[in-house]
Amino acid sequence: MTNALHWAGSGSNLIYASLAVGLLVALILFRLFFKNLAGFVHCIGFSLSSQPNAVVAPKPGQSRWNRVKLLVGTLLPAGSGYAAYLLLPRWFPAFFQ
Repeated sequence: MTNALHWAGSGSNLIYASLAVGLLVALILFRLFFKNLAGFVHCIGFSLSSQPNAVVAPKPGQSRWNRVKLLVGTLLPAGSGYAAYLLLPRWFPAFFQ
């Protein structure tokens, strides 16, 4: 436990700020795309159950849109965290040295 706390405490301000940016983008996209945890589970269900002979066929294109939401909700926060890691030292050189 103390090793984990020491590891978490040894990060730089740049790493913590980049993680915060990525988490903030992830939370905003989660609320925008899914609204709550039930909407997220519903989206996963629609993206997985796109068989043509299902009992209740989903609306056309709904499974594709749900897959796009899951992909964007996964890649955009990681990309924004990485971009923050690269760009924050250029924008705020005095704080991130």
